[in-house]
Order: sequence, then C-alpha cells, then structure tokens
Amino acid sequence: MPRSELAQRIYLQLEQMGPKERQLAEFLLTHEAELAIYSSADMARLARVSKPVVSRFFKRLGYDSFAEVRQDLRKVQTSGSPLLADQQLSDIGTLLANHQAQEARNWQQTLTDLQRLPLDVIADTICSARQIKVIGFRNSYPVALHWRQQLLQLRTGVDIVPQPGQTLAEELSQLTDQDLVIMVAMRRRPINVKRIMQWLGKSPAKCLLITDPSGLEHATHADWTLTCHQISPGGFASYASAMAVVSLMSNLCQQKLSDDSRVQAIDELFDLMDELEPSLGG
Repeated sequence: MPRSELAQRIYLQLEQMGPKERQLAEFLLTHEAELAIYSSADMARLARVSKPVVSRFFKRLGYDSFAEVRQDLRKVQTSGSPLLADQQLSDIGTLLANHQAQEARNWQQTLTDLQRLPLDVIADTICSARQIKVIGFRNSYPVALHWRQQLLQLRTGVDIVPQPGQTLAEELSQLTDQDLVIMVAMRRRPINVKRIMQWLGKSPAKCLLITDPSGLEHATHADWTLTCHQISPGGFASYASAMAVVSLMSNLCQQKLSDDSRVQAIDELFDLMDELEPSLGG
C-alpha cells in the first residue's frame, strides 16, 4: 500500500503532538492497512486513548469527519501502486534526511518513556537473577538474540528460548521468583504472545517486556515495560531504538557488575582461538 494522505498529514505534525496524540499516531501508522474496517471507537480502544482524543486528532489533521479518513484509506488500498511509490519520486538525499529526522524522534520519545522507569532496579534484577530466559519471535528474534549475546559477556545463565526441538512449556515450567524472563514483542507479533504474556503474569518469575506502543496491551502482565518507538518514513518499521535500549541496559548492567573477570576470560579465549578481529568492544 502506498503512503496515504492520512500518513502524510501525520508525519507533517508528528513532532508537535502530545503523548496521547503520538500514541494514537503510532497505532494508526502501524495498522494503516486495517484502519478502513475500524470505527473511531475501535481505534480509541485499540490505541488505548479516549474517544475525544481520536476526534480531536482527526480534526487537527484537517479531516471533517472519520468517513473522510476512511474514504482516503480505501482509495489507497485500491490504487494498486507499489508500497514506496511516493519515496521513489524523491531523491536519495531527501530519503536519508527523512530517515534521520524520524530516527531522532523515535529515540527521543523512547528516552522520554525510559526516564519514567526504575532503570536501576531493572538492571539490578538482570544482574542478580538466577537465570534469564529471553524470548523473541519473528522480527523480535534479532533483538532478543542480541540482548542475550550482550548479557552473556557479563554473566552466566542467559538463554534464548525455546531452543531448537524444545517447547516453551519445557523451558519455562521450572521458573522461580529468582528468575527473569525478557520478552521482546515488537510489532507484527505472533498471536501466541498474548497467551505467553498472560501466563508470565501469573508465574513467580519477574518479567521484563520490550515492545513498541502497539504492544502496550501486554504491559499489564509484565513487571516492567521498555517502550521502543519504531515509526519509519517507509513501509518497514525501524528497530534502531530497540537495539539502542539493549545497548543502554547492557552498559548499565556492566557498571553494576564491577567484576571484569568474566569479560577478561572471554577475551583471553578469543585470543587463544583467534576467533575475532581486534576490536574496541563487544
């Protein structure tokens, strides 16, 4: 689907929007393909904002009614144009500038949300947990795998689950209140994430959720939620802020774990086996 008039209007005003409007904007941009079948009440419920916020939002964008929004979206869905047709008309400099500006907005909003959280407490839990199970499906898997790789340089007992040939039930059945589960659940999540989060909410283990605004419905089942904004000027979501959050939290954990013997032992083994090129960091 090509970029709709709705999306273009959102991007023009995104930087000036307040928290609730931005939350609604991210939902609309993430679910643009399905919006034509939603009512304004559906949007309010799914985006976790009030109905007046939805009404004011569309008026701010210059629409007289929600019917006008639907008409615009249906035109786009039936046009048959390529997804990025609008960007193909732009020069590469404009495309790069748009991505740079949007990534800056994503990271600033992510940092604003992080400042409301007890990051020290979260880092202490990551450092002290008996074992950490990291879960991530589809596009969330690379983020989960990177988090596991970073933490493994700092401590033992960090696993991606499920392992090949295993099930989540086998991996999670023996969790205790000394354990931590990190669920990476960015947009386009499998439907079973909802069931997994409901189970984790009842388990004795702590749960750290990393998601984008479209996944905040699962936050009620987590002890902490790291919200990563991933709006992109194109058809593919950005995972830059999610990777940056992994780096930030890993660095915070490194500061708390003053014993560098594990890192030194790993580096010595790297040298012995000649596995890595010389580097300044992991």
